[in-house]
Amino acid sequence: MIKKLARLLLIFLLSLLTLYLVFVSVISVSIGFANAERPGFWMPILWGVLIFCLGIFIIRLIVHVFRQMKAKEKYPYY
Repeated sequence: MIKKLARLLLIFLLSLLTLYLVFVSVISVSIGFANAERPGFWMPILWGVLIFCLGIFIIRLIVHVFRQMKAKEKYPYY
């Protein structure tokens, strides 16, 4: 019971982290495109894309943890 609650809490916290990272990456990319006339405009775009990729990997981790929870419910001695 406690492991299930801990996994649900982990999924919830990872989801919040992912939402924050996607939000920051979208803002970073939009700032980069808004300042396209400046010499270093590509740096916020690059970091926004990299942070978005990190968010995608965290989403994959969330899906993996969720599938493990479902497998443990289906086969409790697995």
